[in-house]
Amino acid sequence: MRCSNQTLLAALALIALAGAAGRTAAAPADPPAGAAPKVATEATDGGTDDAAKKKRPVRDSNTCLTCHRTLTDTKLRVVAEEYEHSVHQDERIGCVACHKGNPTDPTVQSHDKTTGFVVRPTHSQIAATCGGCHEDPTFVRRFNARLGIDQRKMYELSRHGKIAGAGDENSPTCTTCHGSHAIMPVDSPNAKVNRRQVRDLCAKCHADKEYMKPYGLPATQPEKWSKSVHGKAFAEGHEKAPTCTGCHSPHAGTLPGTSTVAALCDRCHQDERDLFLKSPHSRAFRKLGLPDCVPCHGDHDVQRTSWLAGMAPDSSCSKCHAKDEKPRKVADEVASILNDVEGEEHGVSVALTEAKSAGLLVPDASYALDRLHTARIRLVATVHTLDVAQLTEDANAAKSLAAEARDIIARARRDRQTERRGYFAAIGVLGLLFVLLVLKSFELARRRRRSAP
Repeated sequence: MRCSNQTLLAALALIALAGAAGRTAAAPADPPAGAAPKVATEATDGGTDDAAKKKRPVRDSNTCLTCHRTLTDTKLRVVAEEYEHSVHQDERIGCVACHKGNPTDPTVQSHDKTTGFVVRPTHSQIAATCGGCHEDPTFVRRFNARLGIDQRKMYELSRHGKIAGAGDENSPTCTTCHGSHAIMPVDSPNAKVNRRQVRDLCAKCHADKEYMKPYGLPATQPEKWSKSVHGKAFAEGHEKAPTCTGCHSPHAGTLPGTSTVAALCDRCHQDERDLFLKSPHSRAFRKLGLPDCVPCHGDHDVQRTSWLAGMAPDSSCSKCHAKDEKPRKVADEVASILNDVEGEEHGVSVALTEAKSAGLLVPDASYALDRLHTARIRLVATVHTLDVAQLTEDANAAKSLAAEARDIIARARRDRQTERRGYFAAIGVLGLLFVLLVLKSFELARRRRRSAP
């Protein structure tokens, strides 16, 4: 019985070995229907590890760039090159963010319009296309936490957005200012919307007479701004000097809810606005329906009040009060007060420069001049009240600072003269002593010669 069992186990072992040998010799079987394609491995490729790595396909997440970089048509190739250097160059955005389609399909099927592919968004589609990402805080904040998400809403409230919404394709839309593929960050010097270039960007439309003609707008704003106090300050390098977008805002044109120009000026010149509201001009302007700031300062060719006061032919006051006796008198008094204080500041500045050139140490005079300058700036702001009594009081305070600076400089000059007189006296005494010593030495020498044998 034991022998029979051993024989049976040996037979089963032989059968198993025969089956294994048969499977080894058989050809590779095909994958089952419906299975995922077999991924090539280094074993099936039959090469070395390095060869297998070189042959391993790499998934192309943006075949748009891969193809367009190689196209001979410059127009189609340049857009890819521009995109690669733009702020949108990120695989999480890609070409499909605007054009849709399938970026992983390396064939022309990626351009299939049935998948949503858009060759070029139309003028009316652009704001919505940009807003698709820029209105989504969870998407935008992944790239820039400081970026706003209300650009499209602000644009639609602006005049630009309203005429675009009415179907005017000459109206600016997102790509008009930002570009379509070569979009740069706003703080990039190469960005068209950078503050250093935004005046020229706006001028492309707003300095074109024919372009502005249908809208009834003058084409002089860019030139006026360049000659204004704002434009001059900007040209001198003042970082806070407003450009076009400083008053009009980048996307809104005119900020929603700002019914008057003064509301825009108020954003930087709140003190002057508050003083103006106390003046007789405020009541008169409101009665006549005039904007608060524009009649005196202009809108784009903004000038300083101190340059405009008085009844000179080119003054701001003379435009309205040439025949009004009382306002003429006030204007002349205001101009006289301003000119006096400005002259005081100029005189002290010249005297201080001369004192420093003469080697005088007068830091207290420099401090007094700084306070005088501040007082004059406050005086210019007080002009908005047209309160001659208040202006006279402030002007006298400023003049006292000028007198203080002059006294310090004069005292320093007197001290210098006293020091010089002391030096000359000491030199004189020393010279006299020297002469007496010489005479004494001669006398001693003569005595020695007489007493000599």
